[in-house]
Amino acid sequence: MSASGAGDPQTESKLAMESKLDAARKLKVLTEVPKQFSSGQKVDPADWKDFVRAQNDELKTGPNIGEQVPDFELADQNDRQWARKDLRGRNGLLLVFTRSADW
Repeated sequence: MSASGAGDPQTESKLAMESKLDAARKLKVLTEVPKQFSSGQKVDPADWKDFVRAQNDELKTGPNIGEQVPDFELADQNDRQWARKDLRGRNGLLLVFTRSADW
């Protein structure tokens, strides 16, 4: 193990806690930074860093590769309902979720 404690669950947990922002700061950077960026204003580096941290605050990962996801039903862009069982084919189903950059 490295001197930084990488891989140590206690160290990783401590680092995760230190990276959380207070609610007011999180709200400010999540609303103001996109406005500044889209209007061409210069974004303060500290605000940008906190903006990235706020987006990843309390980040939880999804299922592991090969792990079965829970049943779900969601509407598509045409309001047609789709369930996991409807989408799964002979070779399985590949689900990809991304965060929207459209604020």
